[in-house]
Amino acid sequence: MRIDLHMHSTFSDGLFTPTELIGKAVTKKLAAVSLTDHDCLDGTHEAVAAGKENGIEVLSGVELSCEFKGRDLHILGYGVDPDHAEFQEMLRRFRDTREARGLKIIEKLDKLGVSIDADDVMEKSGQGALGRPHIAAVLFEKGYVKTPSEAFDRYIAEGGPAYVPKYKMSPPEAIRHIRQAGGLAFMAHPGIFLKDMDEMSALLDEGFDGVEVYHSKHDGAMVKALIAIAEENDLLVSGGSDYHGFTNRDLPIGALDISYDLLQRIKDRLG
Repeated sequence: MRIDLHMHSTFSDGLFTPTELIGKAVTKKLAAVSLTDHDCLDGTHEAVAAGKENGIEVLSGVELSCEFKGRDLHILGYGVDPDHAEFQEMLRRFRDTREARGLKIIEKLDKLGVSIDADDVMEKSGQGALGRPHIAAVLFEKGYVKTPSEAFDRYIAEGGPAYVPKYKMSPPEAIRHIRQAGGLAFMAHPGIFLKDMDEMSALLDEGFDGVEVYHSKHDGAMVKALIAIAEENDLLVSGGSDYHGFTNRDLPIGALDISYDLLQRIKDRLG
């Protein structure tokens, strides 16, 4: 009974549709998954339907972009109602700012002599939120880079010549929105963003329900430290591959040995 509670589809910055992700989960013989697209719940119903067809439980999820001490911080919301009107309105505002950001990145690329059509990028994003991976894909297709990853490295990664910061909310805002939509707020992969455990202690004061302990970028020492923090603070534990579909960057779906027991505790808390 293994699970994967962190993956991304074409509705945010992943390469595969929710249905295709469920298909991959089937091949890995997973019992349950959560689709956690960035600032977007639009793929949830498709994932749930595909899960029912294939005997895989799907927990609704989302990954919100936040800022803490001037740095990125991601917050996972599990069990949120995908049809919650106020939550969807907040996500629509996010998508609007993401689209504006994408157009600014395209403008900066053009000034660098790297010209791509905004319509091509919008077509790549489809029904989902426009993101840098869609720009990277077009740069690759137009021959400006040899791989989509090179597009990030040369142009659009943070600190790159065409990088544009994205709008981020504060952790308390994100937690409030998740709770209002009936969900639980988890600190996503803290080992990536936080400098030390003191910073994490300060963040915990914001009122998280849980922490993502198991993640592809967390080594054994980090997992052990996070488990201790979760136990000390009565926090739930989650984990997942954070799969986007990039073979040279991501672990496959189900690569981490995560027990269904963690999901059961989350479900018990959700009630």
